[in-house]
Amino acid sequence: MAIRTVTNKQQITAKTGTLADQLSTNSYVNVGDMIDVTMLKTKYFKFTAATNNLLVNVLGSFDGGVTFDQTLDANLSVTTSAAVAKTYTDPYSHVKVQVKAAVGGSQGTLSTKFFGSWL
Repeated sequence: MAIRTVTNKQQITAKTGTLADQLSTNSYVNVGDMIDVTMLKTKYFKFTAATNNLLVNVLGSFDGGVTFDQTLDANLSVTTSAAVAKTYTDPYSHVKVQVKAAVGGSQGTLSTKFFGSWL
C-alpha cells in the first residue's frame, strides 16, 4: 500500500485591506474603522508615513470592539524614510489603529495596509 500525502492548498489569507489614509493631529486620532479579526490567528500590518514622522498606537479588543483596553503597540515610530511592518498573534476580536504627529504641529499622513491569516 502506497502512502499518499495530501496538502491543503486553501488560501490562508482570510482578510486583506487598506485603511483610508489619515492626516495626523497633535493627539491620537482613530484611523478608519476598527478591523474585525475574530477568525484570524495572525494579523500583519504595514504602516507608511508621508510628509512627517508619526507615532502609531495599535489597540486590541476582547469584547467585540466595545472597548479597546489592550495595547498591542504604543507610540510606534513610523518615519518617512521606511515603512514599518508588525505582526500580532494575540486572540483579539477587533483591532484599532490610532495616529498622531511625532512632533506637535508637524502633521503627516499615515497609510495602513493589513492582512490576516488563519495560520
